Amino acid sequence: MAIKLLGGMARGFLLAAPKLDSTRPTSVLVRRKLFDWRQNLEGEIFIDLCAGSGAMGLEALSRGADKVYLNDSQRGAYLTIKQNSENFIKSFAVEDSQVSISSLDALKWIHKELPYQLRSTENVILFLDPPYENHKLYDEALRLLKEANFQGEVWVESDRLKGPKLEVLTGAFHSVIKQVDQGDHFVVVGKLV
Repeated sequence: MAIKLLGGMARGFLLAAPKLDSTRPTSVLVRRKLFDWRQNLEGEIFIDLCAGSGAMGLEALSRGADKVYLNDSQRGAYLTIKQNSENFIKSFAVEDSQVSISSLDALKWIHKELPYQLRSTENVILFLDPPYENHKLYDEALRLLKEANFQGEVWVESDRLKGPKLEVLTGAFHSVIKQVDQGDHFVVVGKLV
């Protein structure tokens, strides 16, 4: 299965998907709605903590983000992200330093890498899309981000059937900026502090 980037300089670029049942790409319609809303990401840094194929972060890079951090703790996903990033960098003459790839547990990334990598988080978008059933990861990640005084936007994807409920997630935010719905899936965009 291939995933196609939707816009920006790499529009139409194909990405490989991990060969795992445990990863689930964000749907094309959800990606389109989010990135049509935030078309130009110049000056932004994009973090995807459970990146799968890296499609969300590479879409952000295609649309002008200064840097992307792609993380996935699953080895197969990490190797897919690495391959997709290398192909993207070669195809579009992007600097290696604009893409950072890691395979840490998402909570360890927030705890260790966030303060190390980013002194300021004002122009940062953090995308959180773990396995829907892992409610604890959602709760702990949002708690750690609040404790870290994360100033940027947080985009959280969930599912009405398996994931944390909409009211639970919106209740975690100081302010909700946008909500994107597609069938049972939704993404809440907001600020935590």
